[in-house]
Amino acid sequence: MKSIKLLMATAIILFATIANGQTNTGINKVLNAYIQLKDALVKSDGTSSSGASKTLLIAIQEVNMSELNTDTHAQWMKVVNDLKEDAEHISETKEITHQRDHFMSLSKNLYAVIKVSKSEMPIYYQFCPMANKGKGANWLSLENKIKNPYYGNQMLTCGKVVETIQ
Repeated sequence: MKSIKLLMATAIILFATIANGQTNTGINKVLNAYIQLKDALVKSDGTSSSGASKTLLIAIQEVNMSELNTDTHAQWMKVVNDLKEDAEHISETKEITHQRDHFMSLSKNLYAVIKVSKSEMPIYYQFCPMANKGKGANWLSLENKIKNPYYGNQMLTCGKVVETIQ
């Protein structure tokens, strides 16, 4: 009888965790790989950016969609091909300007996924008004301190936090 109660309690906790979207380990791996890419772009290191993007591409391909809650799954399906395409482009070149161009689209699409998935930690959506030829561009960060991936050391702290996702 105890084992049945324990099994039922475990099933309820598991169901609640899935319903809350807290099993998005694949999305977390994508986010972590994205952060490595962002950090390489902050350093203006095309070689490291290329390598980090290869890791990101693998993480994207390994997302287990059965782990995703309904909203996250729906959003993932809308952007997964664009995420792959941008990650491939970034991985295939060491030219930092080209990498940053694709990083804009990558960031926009990953933001859409992160926004609907549940996160145990705050994720900061940041904005640089100077990027993209003065049109501005966003990126995701795990810290609220600005480290601009679009200009690196040229304008490391240019930007602001526009949203905290939790």
